[in-house]
Amino acid sequence: MTDDTLDLLTVLLWAGLGLLAGFVVSLSLTLLLRLVVKRRTRKFVIRRIRLPQRIFFTLLGAGLGVTFITRPRAFRAAPEWRSLFLQVFLIVMIFATALLLTGIIRAVGETLLTRDDDEAEETPHFRRVRTQLQIVTRVALAVIWICALAGALLTFPEFRAIGASLMASAGLLSIVAGLAAQSSLANIFAGMQIAFSDALRVGDLVVFEEQMGSVEEITLTYVVVRAWDDRRWIVPSTYFTSKPFENWTRREPKLLGTVEFDLDWLAPVEAMRVELTKIVRSSELWDGRTATMQVTDATGGHVRIRAVVSAATSGQLWDLRCLVREELIAWVQHQAVYALPRTRLEPETTTAPPVEEREDFVDRVVTEWEAEQALEETSVLPAVSSNLEDTEEDPALPKWLHSWLSHRRRPVVDIRGEEESPVETTLSSRSPEARLYSGSPEAEERDRKMSGPSAADMAERENNAGRRDLA
Repeated sequence: MTDDTLDLLTVLLWAGLGLLAGFVVSLSLTLLLRLVVKRRTRKFVIRRIRLPQRIFFTLLGAGLGVTFITRPRAFRAAPEWRSLFLQVFLIVMIFATALLLTGIIRAVGETLLTRDDDEAEETPHFRRVRTQLQIVTRVALAVIWICALAGALLTFPEFRAIGASLMASAGLLSIVAGLAAQSSLANIFAGMQIAFSDALRVGDLVVFEEQMGSVEEITLTYVVVRAWDDRRWIVPSTYFTSKPFENWTRREPKLLGTVEFDLDWLAPVEAMRVELTKIVRSSELWDGRTATMQVTDATGGHVRIRAVVSAATSGQLWDLRCLVREELIAWVQHQAVYALPRTRLEPETTTAPPVEEREDFVDRVVTEWEAEQALEETSVLPAVSSNLEDTEEDPALPKWLHSWLSHRRRPVVDIRGEEESPVETTLSSRSPEARLYSGSPEAEERDRKMSGPSAADMAERENNAGRRDLA
């Protein structure tokens, strides 16, 4: 009885000494990390690693102490419970190692995502790295803990026998497991595809099935999308790899938005275009890129007027569209009430002119067009004198063209009596503000992006198609 008591006390003493040694090693490692790791990332590394490495080293020290004192010696056999202790110790150390690796992976991930300025704007590269790092971290942690569980089970002889039989029938089991976990495996591979194909990132603004939200988290099997009203959609990862969706921040957050009006045919489009320009220039929501207005439809008794405006972000664009819509409605109500949409039930007030007048109108339009074409063809000759008297003496030009030229060449005099250069009409149907794909560098660049492949690309496609046909 006394020998057993002394043996138990000896074992506990050695276990305590090993635990103390492990704690000292753990404390020394913490102090070393404080000296080596940069100040900016110190808190992330120490916070994630401190507890796992304390558990690992203290358990390792205590277990090694007991293992050392209970080893068989020349004049003393090992205790009967030593084999059971070694198996339990191995299982505990397997899980402690998994816990330590988990802390290291999380510390590395947080260190890589740490920036000097926490309030700095997130760049697309940073969001891409964060998305991929989240997926890699989750995959690594899943592999670590699955391996830890498998290693713990393989310490039992019974499970080793089961493992051998499972390896013998691995083909059948893989088919059964694949069919049973088809949807889960599809979501896992879809999550990895999303992360590394760069089709979706954390923070992107997406639209799917008429729902809009910001990507808050990307996991191995699902994507969390946060709506503007703080709701969350849990969307399977396979949705974003098998169905189309809109990504409003794929390259940049700048967007274009439309505001449409159905008005009467008497709507003063040019005046509305001027008012649109005033509205966007007086708002801090407009980014200065695009503010156009066009008549996009004129059927069904109304004309459809569409205003296109731009903003730096989707939220600012929403507010700007609401502002433009509200201001233009108020302007029409006060300044152009006759342009409000209406359904006419009045009799015909404008009768068609006689046949002779209609034929004369057509002849006049054709004559004017031919005169304009003749003027363009003779523009390579010496310019016609800008003096009105010289123009009137030229019998080759018709009277209406004399009148038009005299109006165009009449000098403009300001209030001081000095001549000014003629001022062209702006914000008309021919002005850049009335065109979305021409008239300005921004519009022409937009037209280039929407014009499809280049001529060289189309020629290459034709050559490839011809070679396939010959083959």
